[in-house]
Amino acid sequence: MRFNYRTEFRYFDFDIPALPDGFVDMSWHNDVCPKFERKYTETDYITLWIDYADENRRECAGRQFNLTLQPNDGENNEDIIYLLETDSWDEMLNKVNELFKEVK
Repeated sequence: MRFNYRTEFRYFDFDIPALPDGFVDMSWHNDVCPKFERKYTETDYITLWIDYADENRRECAGRQFNLTLQPNDGENNEDIIYLLETDSWDEMLNKVNELFKEVK
């Protein structure tokens, strides 16, 4: 059985819209919220974190949508680069489109 945000976050309060092409649900219940990943370069990947709509349920009290860049090994959190934090889905989509236009 493949895990997904619906099985890992049974009480998630946001209906996630269609994701940009290439993003794969990598949600795991030990994370703070659902996450979706897409390979960016040979050594890096982009992670889209989607937090709860209800701000009171957000563990880190941040924005609902976060976009990060991290090396493939995923072992060293110090290497994470925060690309965007926003409450706007449209702003997030624009940033994703801009990033992947650059690597084509």
